[in-house]
Amino acid sequence: MELTPRTGPDAGTGADGAGTPPASRRSTRSRLPAIVLIVVVVLGLGFVLVKALGSATTFYRNVDEAVAERESLGTKRFRLQGTVVDGTIERTGEGVDFVITFNGVELPVQHTGDPPEMFKPDEAVLLEGHFVEGSDVYRSDLMIVKHSEVYEAENEDRLKEAEEGGHVQSSTSAGEATEP
Repeated sequence: MELTPRTGPDAGTGADGAGTPPASRRSTRSRLPAIVLIVVVVLGLGFVLVKALGSATTFYRNVDEAVAERESLGTKRFRLQGTVVDGTIERTGEGVDFVITFNGVELPVQHTGDPPEMFKPDEAVLLEGHFVEGSDVYRSDLMIVKHSEVYEAENEDRLKEAEEGGHVQSSTSAGEATEP
């Protein structure tokens, strides 16, 4: 039995001419799973990227802009900003209905889900949703309450605490400051 490597045109065949396949065929077969894996990973990353960018490119409109562009917006998802009109909040089984305004233009909203605790009349809100097909009602499923300057002035310490990640220094009986 000879153990020296063969080099030349018939290197991939055994002594009888039929043995092992040529090296080029062997390496192609061994690389195939790696190539398939790379293609699957690239397609997966592409899918995740498209989904992430799709939600990041959600349009942002004020109430007056959204009403003016109602036809072109159709039922596309976009973000809407306005101020809750006093006396229009009505709790429903699915969430809350209310009216928002911006630059003198009002728009009825049907929000699905519980509103945030800070939700109240005369507060600015940012909603995410779409117009209901065939009507001038905006249906949202995400609501963010924006703090007014009055809230920020009255709760300056609380906001500072939130910006610092909730770590508040308190004094101990010895008078030293510690973090909880």
